[in-house]
Amino acid sequence: MEWQNRAACKDVNTELFFPVEGNLTDQQYWQASEICKECPVNVACLKMALDQGISNGLFCLPERVRKRFKNKKLDNLSKTVKETFKIMDIIDPSFNLKGKLIKKRCLRCNRYGKGFAADCENWGAKSHICVSCYIEIENNKHIDKLLEIEKKPSKSMPEFDDHGILLNKKCTKCWKRKDTKDFTKRPKGIGSRTSWCKVCLNKNLQDWHNKKNDST
Repeated sequence: MEWQNRAACKDVNTELFFPVEGNLTDQQYWQASEICKECPVNVACLKMALDQGISNGLFCLPERVRKRFKNKKLDNLSKTVKETFKIMDIIDPSFNLKGKLIKKRCLRCNRYGKGFAADCENWGAKSHICVSCYIEIENNKHIDKLLEIEKKPSKSMPEFDDHGILLNKKCTKCWKRKDTKDFTKRPKGIGSRTSWCKVCLNKNLQDWHNKKNDST
């Protein structure tokens, strides 16, 4: 293939891209990727690996990262490669003596540390967002969901605090406004609570038992 003669790796030791023993370490991936980043034919190299289903070695990107790009068009592939290499300029990883990733920079908060969730499709098999940011994102999703529920018309007329936590609402049985603690937990309910208060639920249950006993 003509493009291979223009590859930046043609005069580099092939062991950096295809280790003799075992898989590439995180550090080897990184060192090889620094070469691939500046290569003028990196997209063609990646496309060949994807078309032929090559799983071992590094062809522009690690195999675990290449999994994301299967069935992508060449134009999209070129754009994605550029965006992927932009990340390399930010995360600034460090490795231990065995070549394993130990620290990098979070793409969201820019903090440098160790706390990253596992993600087999990213550099070093770690997420680009630290655990603290991940938890914050998930909490915000939960709050947004609760606030969205609050916007919808509801007979219980719930009231939430600034964090999206239910403060009080009306019982749709007795129509009295009561605090959160006066409602039984129910994951799918507004504020994760039942529509009826505990008093009304207990009374309804007691009435059911009384009717059942009378019928027997």
